[in-house]
Amino acid sequence: MKITVLIDKTGKVVGTAHFGIKSSSGSGDGGPVAGPGENVQVIDLPTELEKVQDATELHRKLQRHLRK
Repeated sequence: MKITVLIDKTGKVVGTAHFGIKSSSGSGDGGPVAGPGENVQVIDLPTELEKVQDATELHRKLQRHLRK
């Protein structure tokens, strides 16, 4: 499963988003938008993190899976 990860200017994960099936309605795809100094990465969510329920824990564990 692919997720979008929002990273602040210090390299800390501050948000994630998962998008399901694409709509055929003709509307555009939305998602997190990086502000000044921020970064957005789309990564494959590691299987061991798929069931993590706590956002703080997920953000901490995602750190090691991001591109530098």
